Amino acid sequence: MQERLFETRLTKAQRKVAAKYLKEYFTLPSRIESKRAMAEMSATKLTPGYNPSEVQTHQAPSSKVERYTLAMDEVSLLEQRFVILSRIHDTLIDDQQRELWELLYDPRYYRKDELVMSMMQIYSTNTYYGIKHKLLGIVHDHFGDSY
Repeated sequence: MQERLFETRLTKAQRKVAAKYLKEYFTLPSRIESKRAMAEMSATKLTPGYNPSEVQTHQAPSSKVERYTLAMDEVSLLEQRFVILSRIHDTLIDDQQRELWELLYDPRYYRKDELVMSMMQIYSTNTYYGIKHKLLGIVHDHFGDSY
């Protein structure tokens, strides 16, 4: 099977965005649960029979129903993002890229490239950055430039 080509020559801004997604993989489950809990907590305080006002003077949601709906929309967006990141992590990358992802982008630890290289026992910077740029390219291919 021929391996799909991914863009590995990303700009600095594109690499930063892809790295944010890689870090987000570790924090998304807790963020999703937190957002869901906040939305459900606001749902218990819903006012029955809400009628939207025609004279609303600002764009912020003024009712608990609107806030709940917006929060649940955000939860579904975060869940979709986590599903894509999980698919990339579990099936679309090789073992070296997965190890690099877990060592370098886990926000619980602040590791520099040099430390990750020695932990992975890679002594060639070209090899290491080739693995890293390919991983960032795969993530960029799935999410694009926007964060």
